[in-house]
Amino acid sequence: MSDADKRQPIPGASLMLGMMLVLAFCIAVGGISVARRETESRRERDRQAQHALDSAMQAEARKLEALYDAHLRNTGSLLAQSMRDSEGARKAAQNVEGIQRVSWLFWKSASPETHLSIGFPADPPLPEPTIEKEHSGLPRLRVMLDAKRIFADTGGQSSGWIDEPGKPLMFYVQVLATAVVLTIDRAAVETAMNSHFRTWLEQEFSPVAQLGGPDAVQDAHGQTLCSVGKLPAMRPDMLGPVISRFGVWQIVSWDERETAVSYHVPTVAGALALALLVAGCGIGMSVQHRRAALAAQQRVSFVNRVSHELRTPMTNILLNLDVIEESVSVSARSRVGLVREEAGRLSRLIENVLTFSRQEEGCLKLNPGPCLPAEIVSGIVRQFEPALLRRGIRLARTHEGPETESVLDADALAQITANLLSNVEKYAPGAAAAVHTRRTENEFTLTVRDEGPGIAESVAGRIFEPFYRVDDRVQAGVSGTGLGLSIARDLAQRMGGALQLISSERGASFEFRLPLDKHD
Repeated sequence: MSDADKRQPIPGASLMLGMMLVLAFCIAVGGISVARRETESRRERDRQAQHALDSAMQAEARKLEALYDAHLRNTGSLLAQSMRDSEGARKAAQNVEGIQRVSWLFWKSASPETHLSIGFPADPPLPEPTIEKEHSGLPRLRVMLDAKRIFADTGGQSSGWIDEPGKPLMFYVQVLATAVVLTIDRAAVETAMNSHFRTWLEQEFSPVAQLGGPDAVQDAHGQTLCSVGKLPAMRPDMLGPVISRFGVWQIVSWDERETAVSYHVPTVAGALALALLVAGCGIGMSVQHRRAALAAQQRVSFVNRVSHELRTPMTNILLNLDVIEESVSVSARSRVGLVREEAGRLSRLIENVLTFSRQEEGCLKLNPGPCLPAEIVSGIVRQFEPALLRRGIRLARTHEGPETESVLDADALAQITANLLSNVEKYAPGAAAAVHTRRTENEFTLTVRDEGPGIAESVAGRIFEPFYRVDDRVQAGVSGTGLGLSIARDLAQRMGGALQLISSERGASFEFRLPLDKHD
């Protein structure tokens, strides 16, 4: 085998080795990942500063609540005297954050209840507070209040919160027989307190910030008012709530954590051992595959060289037969003819083997050139006529269309024709056969048909496979390699045409169609 053959790449072996090495790598990485153990250790921090901030913030929240109560109480007392001045009442209510509606209620009085919306109307609409069980006019959304609670002291003054489930947050101020009920927007007051706490924490959070965190102050919605350090996604280790009527704030803090990584040794060892085993198997299989491929290449190369070596003496034999045939008697020429036929059969066999080996090596090339396709077919027919007559096959040769020159591979066309006629010689003894060629402007067609036993439909799809032979139809004394039809179809496709078995009422019929360039 030549050095060039040895250097020829073997893609199957390389692909197999690559896949096995990738699999081994995945096993090793997966095993190490499974064996990985992370152990987290927690070190509790000193949180005196956080607890101090929690106490201070709770006190600040109570201070804000008390201040807000005082504003509402003063505003309610003022509004109790300005019921008939709606503009003045609206301005007084707007001076206090969160008032959505002002309602005037009366104890055992003929005066109707009055309601004044502050700012934009709420969506959904707010229910109107009332102490009357029955109302005249259009029905509206109302909320019933306890009159005895609001007017507990009709001769003096009182105030307080109405914070009950299912009812809006309200604050009432009662002066004698008049009660002013203020409907409060809890979210607006919470927003105002958030704004105040942000400013307040700029100074009060400093002792906590000096510790480096992670620490934070958050509102009830999880929004951070201030923080220090990178806040983990895990649950905090310390949570200090600051509870108010208008919201809940919390001081959150996390302990210091350290993560130690270790590996389960038996798992790692097992994964690496399995990975090495897979990689070793891949290398071994790749080596075996490469050896088998190289051996196959050597066999193909050997057949190719032997066929080349046989071609030269066969050519010399045929040339010498021509000389001998001219010098022998007429009675001996029949013997020489038999020798010529067998030599021709052997020569065709050598050509088929050479063509097949070139296919396997991937070096089969066509050499198109100008020729007369019909004349090439006729020449092959003349070579087969003695052998066909000896087998009792009556062959008819016809042509349709002009016999003009075309550009194609003459040797390939001759080999296709010879393989089709060899098929007729083997499988249709004593039958009639026909070779018909047709030339049109754009196509050349070769049809070879016989009236032999034909080809069963069950095996029709396999007759073009290499080395396939229909054993139950092989006649006594007929041999073959099973390469003829396979090589014929491959050559037809390489020429740009198609060879196929066509349906016929009797026998077998093969058709080779070859498109031609318009300038041919």
